[in-house]
Amino acid sequence: MVELVRTRLVALGDIAEFVRGITFKSTDVAHGPTDTNVDCLRTKNVQASLDTRDVWAIDPSFVKRPNQYVTEGDILISNANSWNLVGKCSWIPRLERPTAFGGFVTVLRRRDDSVDSRYLFHWFSSDRVQRKIRSFGNQTTNISNLDLKRSASLTFPLPPLDEQRRIAAILDKADELRTKRRQALARLDDLAPAIFHDMFGDPISNPLGFPCKPLTEVGHLYSGGTPSKAHPGNWIGSLPWFSPKDMKRDDLFDSADHIDEDVTVRSSLKRLPKDTVAFVVRGMILAHTFPVSVIRVESTVNQDMKAVIPRESIDPDFLATCLRVQAGRVLSLVDTAAHGTKKLDARALSNIQILVPSLADQTEFAERVAAVGRLKAHHGAQLAELDGLFATLQHRAFSGQLS
Repeated sequence: MVELVRTRLVALGDIAEFVRGITFKSTDVAHGPTDTNVDCLRTKNVQASLDTRDVWAIDPSFVKRPNQYVTEGDILISNANSWNLVGKCSWIPRLERPTAFGGFVTVLRRRDDSVDSRYLFHWFSSDRVQRKIRSFGNQTTNISNLDLKRSASLTFPLPPLDEQRRIAAILDKADELRTKRRQALARLDDLAPAIFHDMFGDPISNPLGFPCKPLTEVGHLYSGGTPSKAHPGNWIGSLPWFSPKDMKRDDLFDSADHIDEDVTVRSSLKRLPKDTVAFVVRGMILAHTFPVSVIRVESTVNQDMKAVIPRESIDPDFLATCLRVQAGRVLSLVDTAAHGTKKLDARALSNIQILVPSLADQTEFAERVAAVGRLKAHHGAQLAELDGLFATLQHRAFSGQLS
């Protein structure tokens, strides 16, 4: 209780500032890092740990102020996103290149050395604070925006610096266990492509000589659609309606949006069977990523996606992995529409090759991938347990109960 008495309560804005990112057009993004451009972080990079695998590069002329470059110890925050992701944040470590940040993210930066950066990060990323700042969000269509003014007024517990460092060290040690579990899960994600290459080789060069067909001949490619927004009843129901924003996992069991079950009866929108392979064919995400998922429930998709209903005897897990392992090749086929949007047209889809090994080989592959899936589920359950314990520890830390 002694430490709780010594803790001052101040406004977040008194000890830290929010810095807005830079603005530029998608056409201003460079093809890769050079000595004359700088890196630029965006919403995609805001993960549990800062994800630097896909960082844009831009001309430094877009950076109007020195404080729009990140420094070690900054907190990168998603400030314009779907409601549940607004406020999500990442710690900025030491980076090798000059790095700015875009308009859909914001940086929280301490004002002086009276605040320990790691203590500030753990406080801002705590469940209680994250829920609070989400409640401040300004909702516009499907996007919520972080209210920086109200967030800056949040009450911040400011104990002596030594106590801040002690709390941060305890939370860092606990967080290390979660990081190791996430790393184990990431390594398991690499196993399915490795198993595919071991069993079937490269689907592009096909060194093992398996039968091979263009994607357009392997199955029927269905386009999706968007039910009319003029009829609100179309959007009241339980039938999943998947769009590119949902395509973040290999296996999908539910979507952000749902529609009335009868829409597929009174329109051309097709109800897809479970275990349908779907992928994105339109959107800026195709500038760098080719999302492919297996939808494990009956569903529908929007017009920026294609769903494959195989004519051949093809296992969905095999087909999805065959597409994923040649993502680089697929991205080289991406074209740009007149207004700048990236797209995979019919010509591109006809140039994607799919191996057609025996169904027995495909089944063996699917069984090996399923075993990996069970391992992932085990590690995922352990990570969820660690997340719960860590949240409890955070709550105690910022309510003066961490002895």
